[in-house]
Amino acid sequence: MLKLLFSSLFIFYSIALQAQSYVDVLKLNTNTTSLNKFDTSSSSTRVNELSLDLSVPIKLNEQSAIITGLLYENINTKLFENGSNYNFSSIGLKLGFNKIMNNRWTYSIVLLPKLASDFKTLSRKDFQMGAIGLLKYTKNANFNYKMALYANNDLFGPFFVPMFGFYYISSDKKWESNVMAPLQADVNYKASSNLTIGINYNGQIRSFHLNSNVPALGNYYVAKASNELSSYVRFHFNKTLSLQTKIGYSIGRSYRVYSENDDVNFAMPLYYANDKRLPLNTDFEDGVLLQFTLLYRVMK
Repeated sequence: MLKLLFSSLFIFYSIALQAQSYVDVLKLNTNTTSLNKFDTSSSSTRVNELSLDLSVPIKLNEQSAIITGLLYENINTKLFENGSNYNFSSIGLKLGFNKIMNNRWTYSIVLLPKLASDFKTLSRKDFQMGAIGLLKYTKNANFNYKMALYANNDLFGPFFVPMFGFYYISSDKKWESNVMAPLQADVNYKASSNLTIGINYNGQIRSFHLNSNVPALGNYYVAKASNELSSYVRFHFNKTLSLQTKIGYSIGRSYRVYSENDDVNFAMPLYYANDKRLPLNTDFEDGVLLQFTLLYRVMK
């Protein structure tokens, strides 16, 4: 239950749903883990990941903007204790619309189509369609509330994530908090013009289609679940470019493999309807993770 409480799907943060004075247009992440033993043997594996998040907003007028962008993720790890490493990826688009209704309310609707697969062959199982609707209420220049609903046709079934959060920045611009429960929480302190320190929680669950080496046995999918608690230091080279180093620990991590037709009716945090799925592999241990992020941001 703890995993389902804190795990949630990937979410795209709209450029206009933050009170911050900048827009992150490019985030390039690479991370690795310590050796993690499988629960039922002495075999172990690392998880190596590479991800890219590119946002290209197109301003229509002072109240409206089109949201476009690209998302990419690659994962390399063992899925079976006696097997070799698997390599699987996702590549997707961000396409949506942002509207400022008045000085208090803003909304955004974004479509998130993607291919999530090992890309050995492609079929309809490799395609997923997601969407998110976000609504922001601005209380003042330093604080806003956010509500959102995310939906995605994952390989285990339709997945829905209602969310609620807030954004706060202190008057002196030193303290910043960004929370979107149950997905994400971040608190940071700007120690100087060149250095920011912070703590971060990130929960996620995603699915990728896998092609079987024995077609008669059918194909699979892997459901990635991870709850990461980290601390980080961000070095600012200038106002636009920074490098973030993060060290953390993954809690309740799993990369469970299921038959491609083994699914649920629908799912939400804390609830998977009619979940009778049978994992085909075993979990490996939680462990330490290390991440480096190159960040390019544009000041508003």
